[in-house]
Amino acid sequence: MSASDKHVEEQVYTEPKQESFFVEWGRCIAIAVFLSLLVRWPILEPYKIPSGSMEPTFVPGDRIFVDKHVYGLRYPFNGLRIPFTLTTLWYSDGPIIDGKDVERWDIVVFKAVEKNVEHDTLVKRVVGLPGEKVLIRDGQLLINGEVMPIPDFMPPVEYTQAYNSNSYGLIDDDAHSVIPEGHYFMLGDNSAYSRDGRWFGFVPKNHLLGRVTSIWFPKSNWRDFTGYTGSIYWRGFWVIFGLYLIWRTMFGRSWKLRRTLMGGLLNKGDHVFIRFSMGFPFPFLGFRLTPGRELQRGDIVMFRSKNYKGRDEGLIGVVAGLPGERVHIQDGALRINEKAVEGPWDSQSYPLEDKEKDTFGRSKSKDASHVPEGHVYILTNDGCANEDSRVLGWVSRGEIIGTVSGVWWKKKAAKPVGEAN
Repeated sequence: MSASDKHVEEQVYTEPKQESFFVEWGRCIAIAVFLSLLVRWPILEPYKIPSGSMEPTFVPGDRIFVDKHVYGLRYPFNGLRIPFTLTTLWYSDGPIIDGKDVERWDIVVFKAVEKNVEHDTLVKRVVGLPGEKVLIRDGQLLINGEVMPIPDFMPPVEYTQAYNSNSYGLIDDDAHSVIPEGHYFMLGDNSAYSRDGRWFGFVPKNHLLGRVTSIWFPKSNWRDFTGYTGSIYWRGFWVIFGLYLIWRTMFGRSWKLRRTLMGGLLNKGDHVFIRFSMGFPFPFLGFRLTPGRELQRGDIVMFRSKNYKGRDEGLIGVVAGLPGERVHIQDGALRINEKAVEGPWDSQSYPLEDKEKDTFGRSKSKDASHVPEGHVYILTNDGCANEDSRVLGWVSRGEIIGTVSGVWWKKKAAKPVGEAN
């Protein structure tokens, strides 16, 4: 082996740097926050009903879901309340991508048009559309002078004439009754106890955060307002998600390798599929529903070991010794029952790394050389004794997570230095 080849091999098998507890948890929290924002900004967001202004449609404490993209994709953080202040950040009057038109009787969540209010996010029902003239008379809603009947899917509402200094929808002049273009008139279903458009006027479309799709909690109040849960998209999503969960918990999982195995048998960065071939695992309870197959020499397996300190994640190695066999590493080479056995471990030299820990397969004593029933002897790379049976000892069948059935995404190999483009 040339000096350059030896240098490359040493680089491949360098022990990964252990991350601190705080760095690892910090990264996990950052990823969780990023994914949460990625869903809440353009797709779906939960809200809690704080008051009775929409009773009986909503009662205080109901949790609702809001479709954030139905009226268009908003700019992120547009309309955000600056923490610990009553100031709201506005930097755009329109969406990134326009969506469907707002329809009468839609229940919407929107940002308040009043300044410096304690609650700047409201939920009301759209009753008036752009360009319409809206008036409330004798408990009824008039649109362009015609009585607008309450649809059957709404509770019966008698709109009250709550006069105040503005009285939008009550004063018969253009400023207080004609809805400007790009604006909407909102009212609460509990008219007598709702501070709504009659007080604060017309709401521009860029204040709309989205349409309420459902009450999701408590279960007794569950309700779908849009019919989306009956659509093929919703049902299809849960079918696919359910199949994924069944596959993930019962059949196998994907895994990204963090080091090259056996000099190139598998490469660092490859994504492999781990098949639960040792039996179908019962989710979350740690036992298997079926016995699974017997392990063979040369199987690439993912396993955990109670003796491995520092990581809870699985380890990847190759089964070298089977139950009842005698394993012995002599002159850096593996021998099984005193005979050389061909396998991927032939590319490794396995020098002694630590006299106190690197013991299994080194000594000829029975405890350190004979593989017990129900266990196997697993090897990785020559410089990784703390990640295989040389240090960890015999690996029981119960510690085997599954076998590697193939590479489903292969990392592109780096171009050798000096190779022409």
